[in-house]
Amino acid sequence: MRRALALTFVVAAGPAFADPPTARAPATATSEATRLGAEYFIQKAGASWTYQLQGGGRGRVAITAFVDWRASFTLSLGKKTASGTWRVKDGHWLERAGARADGEVVLLPAVMTRGTRWQAPASLEKGTRAPAQFEVIALDAQVELPNGSLDGCLAVLETGLDGSEPFTHYYAPNVGKVAVRGPADWLLRLVEFRAGGRARAE
Repeated sequence: MRRALALTFVVAAGPAFADPPTARAPATATSEATRLGAEYFIQKAGASWTYQLQGGGRGRVAITAFVDWRASFTLSLGKKTASGTWRVKDGHWLERAGARADGEVVLLPAVMTRGTRWQAPASLEKGTRAPAQFEVIALDAQVELPNGSLDGCLAVLETGLDGSEPFTHYYAPNVGKVAVRGPADWLLRLVEFRAGGRARAE
């Protein structure tokens, strides 16, 4: 199933995605692995993600520019719209969005193992102003997407500080966010990824 999904991405993205990320052996209690936040950050203007949204419809996230090592993005997920910037600093994947006044927040830490935790404002998908806690719960999760399954994904659980309202974010290396599951159902699942142009600072 992973191969069928990868070929779907090749058609959508062109040669830039011709070599999918190398699959990793699952981490175990005796052979813990790590992931780097920068592995999931895309640095190419024109990159875009099209998602199937909960209840039908499509959503889109796109990088509109990549200047001075910052990616400017726009997001349209149903009634939620936002714009902002992403960048990597000291290995951390950071986000600044106009939809909230939190300044720059950590999307993914520089180095992660299963059980890595951090606190930050709630995600744009969750859409609340309350602080949230995040925890890496899997390094090689499998996600069922509309076009097939994708393995080797990072899974990050987001909850309120009291552990309520769980949201799980899934990321694939060299692709970025591929799905978000809310307390009851999938909020979004990737149906198309376009890799964009050359990675360069203008």
